[in-house]
Amino acid sequence: MLYAFYGLDGRSAATHAALLAAFALAAAARPATMLRIAGSTHGLARIPETMPEALRIVEWPAAGSDAPDAALVETLIAEAAAEDRDIVLDLPLAWLARRDIRERADLAVVAVGPNPLDERLAASAIARLLHDRVGSGAEEAHPVAGERTPERQAPVWFLGCGRSGGGPDTVRFEGAMRPLLDRGAPADGFRFLPVALPVPTRAEAAAIAAGQPLARTLRQGILLLAAVEAAAGDPFAACLDSESFARSLGLGSPTLITADERRLSERLRDLADGLEALELGGPTLEELVQAPLMEAWSFQPAQTSVIAGVSFGHPTIPSGRRTLTTAVFATDGRTFARTLSRLYRLGTPAETAAGAALQ
Repeated sequence: MLYAFYGLDGRSAATHAALLAAFALAAAARPATMLRIAGSTHGLARIPETMPEALRIVEWPAAGSDAPDAALVETLIAEAAAEDRDIVLDLPLAWLARRDIRERADLAVVAVGPNPLDERLAASAIARLLHDRVGSGAEEAHPVAGERTPERQAPVWFLGCGRSGGGPDTVRFEGAMRPLLDRGAPADGFRFLPVALPVPTRAEAAAIAAGQPLARTLRQGILLLAAVEAAAGDPFAACLDSESFARSLGLGSPTLITADERRLSERLRDLADGLEALELGGPTLEELVQAPLMEAWSFQPAQTSVIAGVSFGHPTIPSGRRTLTTAVFATDGRTFARTLSRLYRLGTPAETAAGAALQ
C-alpha cells in the first residue's frame, strides 16, 4: 500500500501524521518505508532509524527546488515496493498536483493545522493548485482534486491535526473547511477522515523525534492507520463517519474513536473561548445541534454545580447512559449548559420526565 500525506508551509502536521502511520505499520509487523521530500524551504526531521527491520525512514532534500527529479522519487518508491514494503509519503502540498504520484497512491491525505488561519491557508493553496498545476516531470498539466475528468481521479481526504477534542472536533473541522473549499472547487472532490490527531505533548514530540514513540502515540497512529485504510478501501465513498468507521472495525460503539483526549489546560482554553462566545449572544443553533443532548436532567449540589442526566451523542460516553457533567459555568437553565468540558443541549428536565412517567 502507498499512502501520501501532504502538508503546507513547515509541514509539521503532515510529518507528524506520516510518522504516526509509519510507526503504526511497524508496530503491526508490516515492513514500511517512509519517504519525506523536503523542499528547499523545509527543514529535515532527521528521525533516527531505531527500528531498521520494520521501518525505514528516508528524507530527501530538494536542492534549490521543491520538485526533485521525478525518476529519483520513482526509484525510491520502486525499491520499497520491490521489497514488499508499505510506503508512506510525506510531501509538500504543491505535489498534490502531481498526477504521477496521485495515481500511485492508495489514498491522498492533506493534513491541516488546528486554527482557522491554517484552514484558510490550506483551502486557498488547494484552490490555487487547481489553476496553477505542477507537472510530473513533463510540460503537460495534470488535474487535482475536485476536477471532473474522464478517468475520475480519486478525491483528496482531509485530516484535522492539533485537535484533541475527539469526534466533535472532526465535525467542527469539516464544517469549517467545506465552505472554504467550495469557493475554489466542487465539493465532491473532497472527503474527511473520521479521526483527528491531538496536539502532542513535549514529551510525546521528543519521543517521536527520537524514533521511540510512546504508547499513547502508537495508539493514535494505529487509529489513524485504520481510518486511512478504511478510506482507501473505498476512496469514492460519499463519507466515512465515525459510526460507519466503528462498524468497519467491529466496534459496537464509536466512543473509542470519538473519545475526547483534551488535557485540562486545553479544556480550560476551550472553556474561555466558549464563555467569550456566550457573552456575544449565546450558542448558535448549529452549535446546539452538534452538542450532546442531556435528557431527564437536574442540577446537583456539589463544590460547583453539575448536571445529572442521561446523555446522548457524547463523544466518550455511550448514548443512553446516566452521567454527571463536569462543573457548569454558564446556563440559561432551560436550553443549554456550558460545562468545563463542553456545551450541552438540555432536553426534558428530570421532574417533567418523572411526572410524565407516572401518568
